[in-house]
Amino acid sequence: MKLTIERAALLRSLAHVQNVVERRTTIPILSNVKLAAESDRLGLTATDMDLSLVAHEPAAVARPGTTTV
Repeated sequence: MKLTIERAALLRSLAHVQNVVERRTTIPILSNVKLAAESDRLGLTATDMDLSLVAHEPAAVARPGTTTV
């Protein structure tokens, strides 16, 4: 995955989805945010298994991919 995105846009979306991320969980992946780069946008997803939030921001994607952070 390789992309270019405006810092302000990334921070805005991260601030939006981070409220769902569980800090104390028995399932470690729930403390992550999924980043998915595709065609011309970056998707950020967070869940606590009851609620999921997804945000999309425009980005210049050179190589699509998905990861969690």
